Amino acid sequence: MPRKDLQMDEELQRKLASRFVLYRMIEEEEQIPALMEDNYVFLEDLISEHYDEYWIIKKGTEYYSPTRKGELIYHNFISRWWDFILTYDIFAGVDLLGGTFAEDEVDWDEADEAGQPVWEDLRVAVCIYKQRLAEKEGRKTDLNPFTIAFMSLLSEKRIGMGKCWQFDLVSSEFWQEVEEIGNTNLWPEDLGYIDDETGEEILGDNVIRDVIEQGIEETRRRWADAEDGDDDEYLNPPDSLKTRQDVIEGYEEEVTYYGWGYDPFYYDPYAVIGGGFLTAAFIGAVWLAF
Repeated sequence: MPRKDLQMDEELQRKLASRFVLYRMIEEEEQIPALMEDNYVFLEDLISEHYDEYWIIKKGTEYYSPTRKGELIYHNFISRWWDFILTYDIFAGVDLLGGTFAEDEVDWDEADEAGQPVWEDLRVAVCIYKQRLAEKEGRKTDLNPFTIAFMSLLSEKRIGMGKCWQFDLVSSEFWQEVEEIGNTNLWPEDLGYIDDETGEEILGDNVIRDVIEQGIEETRRRWADAEDGDDDEYLNPPDSLKTRQDVIEGYEEEVTYYGWGYDPFYYDPYAVIGGGFLTAAFIGAVWLAF
C-alpha cells in the first residue's frame, strides 16, 4: 500500500489559481485593476506571469480583460467543475455497510453503534481509481486528488467567499489544506477487506469499482427526479460551451492554433446522463492534459 505523502507542486497551485482568477474575471465580472491596489497586490506575480497569455489591459481601460486563450481556459475550468458536480458529488457521503449515498440534508456527523462515522467521503478514492486507469491506458490527464480537492472546496463555497480571496490563492496554509484533503481521505486500497464468510480477500479496487457503478445509477435516478420537479437551479449549467459546435463556432481559429482540440472546452451534463456514457472507466474529455 503506497504511503499517502503526495505533494502538490507550485506549478499546479499556480495553474489552479489562474483558473480561479479567470472565473472571477469572467463569471463574476470582477474588475481587477491594472495598478493592483489593495488586496489585488497578492495577485501581482500571477497576473504578471500570464500577461498577454490569459489576460491583457486593453487600450483606454484601467482593468485586466481575458484574452481569447483565457476565455478558453475559463470554459475548460467550468467544464471540469460541472464534471466534478455530476460525477463526484454523489461520492461525498457513502455508507459502505449500507450501500447507500447521502442526501443533501443528511447528518454528516452520524456515527454507528461502534462510534464509527456512517458517511465516508470517497471522492478522492474515485479520482485516484480513474487516474490510475488513465495511466494504465497511457492517457495524459489533469485529473488528480488535488484538483478534486480544489473543486470540492469551490463547490462548498470555501474559496473566494472572503473579502481577501486573493490572499487565499497565495497562502501556504490554503494549499496545505488542499494537499491534506488528498492525503487524508480514503484511497481505493483503504477499502479492501477480508470476507468473514469465505475468508477471501476483497481488493479495494473491486470495492471502489462497485461503488462507482452504484453511484452512477444513483446519479441518474436523482437527475431524473430533479427533471420531474422544479429544481431548475441544479439542472442549468453555468455559462459555458455545451457542444463541440459551440467551440467550433466561437473559437475554431484559436483551438486549431494551440493544437488543443475541441473536447476539453465544452460539457453537456444532459448528454452524459442520458447517453449512457458514464461507466466505471469513464474519464471526461474535459480532463485532457494540455
